[in-house]
Parts: sequence; C-alpha cells; structure tokens
Amino acid sequence: MYFSSISSRLLLYDTNSWDLKKSYWCYEGILRDISWSDDSKYLLQVNSKGVVEILSPADHDIRTLQHIPLKDTWSASFHREGHRNIAIGTRSGNVMIWDTKNKNITKTFPTPSQQSCVNFVSYNAKNTSLAASMQNGDTVIYGLVSNIPVLTVKLSCSKSISAMKFHHESRSLLGLATDEGHIVIRDITTNKDKAFFENVHASPVSDIAYSLINRDVLLSTGYDKIMHVYDVRLQNVVSTIRTSYTLTSLAINADNQVALGTKNGVVLVYDLRDLTCPTKILKGHEEEVHKVAFQPIRRRMVSTDISLREDTVEVNQSPQKLGSPVRHRTSDMFFVSDSPPRNNLDVSPQSGDAKADSFLVMMGLDKSNEIEEDVNKSTEFERKSDRHDLRYRQLDAEKNISKISTPINSRTTENLVFPSPVIVNGAPDDGRGSNVNLSLLKPSNSTQGLAVESKAVEELKDFIKLTLADVADDNRNYFLHIMMALTKQKLYLEKQLSGMTEQLQNMNHIQNALVETNRKLAFEIDQLKARQSYL
Repeated sequence: MYFSSISSRLLLYDTNSWDLKKSYWCYEGILRDISWSDDSKYLLQVNSKGVVEILSPADHDIRTLQHIPLKDTWSASFHREGHRNIAIGTRSGNVMIWDTKNKNITKTFPTPSQQSCVNFVSYNAKNTSLAASMQNGDTVIYGLVSNIPVLTVKLSCSKSISAMKFHHESRSLLGLATDEGHIVIRDITTNKDKAFFENVHASPVSDIAYSLINRDVLLSTGYDKIMHVYDVRLQNVVSTIRTSYTLTSLAINADNQVALGTKNGVVLVYDLRDLTCPTKILKGHEEEVHKVAFQPIRRRMVSTDISLREDTVEVNQSPQKLGSPVRHRTSDMFFVSDSPPRNNLDVSPQSGDAKADSFLVMMGLDKSNEIEEDVNKSTEFERKSDRHDLRYRQLDAEKNISKISTPINSRTTENLVFPSPVIVNGAPDDGRGSNVNLSLLKPSNSTQGLAVESKAVEELKDFIKLTLADVADDNRNYFLHIMMALTKQKLYLEKQLSGMTEQLQNMNHIQNALVETNRKLAFEIDQLKARQSYL
C-alpha cells in the first residue's frame, strides 16, 4: 500500500519498506489537498490555484487521468463508494457534483445567502449528506436525496473552521476543528454537540482524523506541535504527543500507523499503540507538508464499478495481488468510453442503506426498519401457514390409510349368502335353494378390527386437537403482530399530523408577521408620499 504526502510535490511511499516509490510535480506553489478514492485506485489532487485533477499511480510514475474543467474551484472530495461522483466547492460558495464518466455536472446545490469560499467538503458514511464548510465559519449540510440545504451548522465558540470531516461509520457525526483550538463533534440529526473539547490546542487545529479500528477514537494535530488522542464516548483526552515540529496534517490507517505532516517538510510516523517515539521519519520534502493520506485497503471490484483506466482489476483477483506497488500494468490511458456499463447511475452498492438523508430523519420519515420488520413477520406467518397445510395433507392421507387398513363390519356383508359345499339331504347345495346364513361362518376377528379402528380414531382426534391448538396460537401471534404494526403506524401518523399542525401554525405566524410588515411598509410609503407632496 502507498502513503502519500504533498507540499510542492506529491510523493508516494511504500508502507512496507517506507521507500520513496514515485514523485509528481506539475504546478508551482504548495498543493492544497490530496485524498484517495474509497476503492483505493485513484488520487484526487487540488493545487494552489484550485485546479482539481484525478491521478493514478502507474508502473513507474504518476499519471493524470482527468482534469476537472471548472473555474474557481477550491476544494474537492471523492464519493464514499467508488470514484465516479466528486463533490466540488468553489471560492464563490457554490457546491456541485462532478461525474467523472460523463465529464459533466450532475448536481448543483443552491448557493447560501451569504456567499463564502468553500474550504472543505465531505460526504457522510452512507452518502446521504454532503457537508461544505465556508470561510465565514458556517457549515452547510446538503441532502443528496432532496438536493437542498437541510441544515446550517453554526458554532457559538468560533467563526473560523480549520478542519472538517464526517465520521467514516456514523452518518450523522460531523467533526469540526477551529482556529481557537476547539474540537467539536456535532450530531447533524439533532444539531447538538455529542462531544466538545474546549481549548485542547493552544493554537489553531490543523487537522483531525478518525481511527479505523475504534470508532470512538479521534485524533487531532495543531500548530502548537501537539497531537491529541480522544475518546469521544467518554469525552476526554487519553494520550498526547509533543513534538519539536509544527504539525500541519494528520492521517491514520487500519494498522494503527499515524503519519504527521510538519511545516519543516518532515513526516513523522508513529505507532498508535506506542507513542513514545516515531517509528519512521521521512525527509522527502523541502517545504511545508500540507496534507498526508494513506491508501485505503483495496476491496474487490463489483461489476457496476466504472473504471477511469483502460485496464480494470479482475473480480476474482485476490487482495494480496492488489497490493501496492503495482508492477503488472502495461497501460494507464484514460478511456471513459470503454468503461463497463452501469445500470443504476448514482447509486452506490450500499444505496440500500441510503434510505433517507438527514432531512428525512429529522422529519421522522425514516421508517424503513419497521416496514422490513412487518415484511419479515408476514413472511414468517406464510411459512407457518405452509407448514400447517402440509400437516393437513398428511392428516388426510392418514385418514385414507386408516379406511383401507381397518376391517369393514357392515350389515350388508353379514347378510351375504355364498355357495357352500354343505350337503343337504344327501345332495350338495349350490347355494340357490339353501337358507343357510353364512354370517355364522364369518371369522371371529371383527371385534379386533373394531378395536383397531377406534384406536385410530382416537389418535386422529388427538392429532387434530394439537394441530388446531398450534394454528390458533400462530393466528393469535400473527394478529398481535398486525395490531402492533397498526399501532405503530397510528402513532407515526399522529406524530406527522402534530408536526404538520405545528408547521401550519408557524406558517400562519409568519404570514401574519408578513401582513403586519406589509402594512407598516404601506404606512411608511404613504408618509413618504405625504412628505414629498408637502415639500
């Protein structure tokens, strides 16, 4: 796997040996940002002039696959799943989604009333929301389902955001760092702080990162030459590193390796399990290291992925063969037209979990879990019904078998007369003129047949009773589930109705306020006209 760092150049190191493998330089000045796509194939780079480009680590160098031809760009971020959709923020405050396959803008979000430069953009874990931090200190949350701003996060403790990043697992947790040295973990569903670390740094916070091993662990670096490790759940600082360098950036991988970028051009690599001293010091840069990033673990490519390169990774290829550095590539050209088709555009493999964005959650419309529970209960009842049908069929078969195997004892059989070899008056009887009733000659096992039949009937009765009891229990449970589902639906509708009523009342208040304001404006206009006529 690769480790990337940027200053005036982009450097790629092999994390196994920490040898410098590749270097890329194309622009003057310090590069602004570098990040890997979630599928670990491509790099997204933003230079000092705001030009965004997609890079690929080729055999012996780094190649440019695509320039995003948008003016005034200032920040960019890959989609959480794949690399097709890229969020772009501009200096004028616009936020949009760029499609790397079709090379066009697929979404443009409404611009805030107070336009300001977009310094950071970040997708949430489920790709249902997009956060954009402005230079004026506001962070606007856009719903990717409704395509509108659903929330504006304003911090009372600061007006300047120095770092912003969504949690990689929880879709509602947003991490914010400020120039005053504060760290805030905000829940965008309730718009309340889940954790607040006040003045943990004596100078501006330069970067934050979440642990990939423990979701409650957060790290931060600052210009005060300190890195803190936090427990978000307990809301305390669990560890601190003091260095002799001004820290500018931070990254952590799944192996608990922590990389710290510095203003002196040095990169410090620590093991989170032992923070006493760095395990590696990289001195490949001569200027400030503005950003560091680890290549994520490459996952298997699904059939709907769109490749930005001519050669794609095979689905059956093992993860060991996908490790960096890549040495088996023969070409790295950018043929978008040859990309495999994608049936569901803009739908990630986890879009089934993208049930609603934060706006729907806030409005209480995210009830898909209850629907799934009802479907599962209905399916379970159908399976039980099928089992009872099978038992009834078995019951009918047993009845038929009992009828066949049980001796028949009826009056019709008893009165039957058969030819008999009995000699009457010295001549054999042919059965025509004989009055002998041969029922007296019937075998004596009729009593035994009656006992067997009565025993089978009793067993059949017991079986029917047990079956009916089971059916009754299942029906009772099924109707109880139905009543619970209806009760939940009733409570949900009542909640929605109360919410709509409250909204209507608010709208009435707003309308009354607008009418009053209109009346005052009309009165002022009349006064101005009167003054003008008087003058």
